[in-house]
Amino acid sequence: MSRRKHYNRAYTPTQRKSLVLAGDKKKSNRFGKQPDIVDTRGSSKMEIDYFHFYESLYRKEVTDWQKARIMRYDPFNPITYPIQQLYKDSMLDNHLQGAIENRILRVTNKEAVLKDPEGVIDTKRSLFVQKRWFRHVTRKAMESKFYGYSMCFINNFTAGSINKIIDIPRENVIPEKGLILKEAHNPSGEAIPYAAFPNFLIYIQLLPEAVGILERVAPMTIYKRHSWASWDEFEQIFGVPIRIARTMINSEKHKNELQSWLETMGTASYGIFDKQVDIEIKENQKSDSFNVFLQKINVINREMSKGIVGQTMTMDDGSSQSQAEVHQQTYQEITDADIMDFQDWATDDFLPVMRNLGYDIPDGYYVELQEKAVIKPKDKIKIDAELLRAGYNLKTKYIEDTYDVELDEDNPKSEVRQDPVNESLSFFD
Repeated sequence: MSRRKHYNRAYTPTQRKSLVLAGDKKKSNRFGKQPDIVDTRGSSKMEIDYFHFYESLYRKEVTDWQKARIMRYDPFNPITYPIQQLYKDSMLDNHLQGAIENRILRVTNKEAVLKDPEGVIDTKRSLFVQKRWFRHVTRKAMESKFYGYSMCFINNFTAGSINKIIDIPRENVIPEKGLILKEAHNPSGEAIPYAAFPNFLIYIQLLPEAVGILERVAPMTIYKRHSWASWDEFEQIFGVPIRIARTMINSEKHKNELQSWLETMGTASYGIFDKQVDIEIKENQKSDSFNVFLQKINVINREMSKGIVGQTMTMDDGSSQSQAEVHQQTYQEITDADIMDFQDWATDDFLPVMRNLGYDIPDGYYVELQEKAVIKPKDKIKIDAELLRAGYNLKTKYIEDTYDVELDEDNPKSEVRQDPVNESLSFFD
């Protein structure tokens, strides 16, 4: 019996539901864990349901990039699925991935703090944003510069505490319409307006256009892949000398044996041939032809470095220290712009969400990213010694946490024995 006839048989609603669950269980075993089915009929609850599309793994070409841009810029029915799949394919390039990751890490490695309107750090409230989920949001915000946008879903929280944030695939998001599509390739199908859930669906876009830097960088990875493939083909044709066998014996058995000898000739190979057989090895005389492909790949790498980090010397080979300083200064300016863009978005768009979810963050507070303060134990001891000389007392918990020691509170202090040679007992002196 066909599947269609099997499904159209007269089943009760309970039996039909069992069939659906059984089918989902088979998919779960084959394609991975699927979200649990929740029946929301008869309730006012609205489920945010979206699909992870199968990744397109076929080789992308420039024509795919052109078609993806046409679909992305469609003024009536823009579709983001093709161009986002193209972006994912381009990120397989090691040079591009390294450049983007380097730029992201220069922002995510900063420490987020909350400051009051006077610019004073609120140490207690800064703990709200010094969490793993906030660093994840910071990364997604930076990724929006390259992919165009990001979408996060706060699916687990309590009053004043966000516990978990998950990502929604960019393929399912249509920024121009403010929709999350159930089927990424069907812009007119079932969708959810994410603006209706501003405290749970977090849309992030740091650049004015929701297309991303990868739009102009992705074609370079396609050209680079062509050069790699051509270089590999060149190696197969000209890199290994061709072996030519000439024989006077015109029999099928002899030709098969001769072919087997040629196929098995490898390192330290030898063969026993008839007198009528002549073996010749043709070597390639053009030793520098690979430069055609190598130089093209190097140029593409430099162009990708300019497109992502604004210069080449932090990613490629440099020539002088003075030039390196200029390139590093250019890179720092880009990093400063990234930090300010994120701080503006986090303060204007995300802090209101945190307040609505129960966080005690007064109006006027803002987010700032700063370098993590790292003080060596030797310098820390000197600072604490100055505080003690000034008459301040240090708490036991502070000393234990700072220096990773355990103090005896029953006998807080014993007689200090001085070294007769060197009165200082400091480990660092």
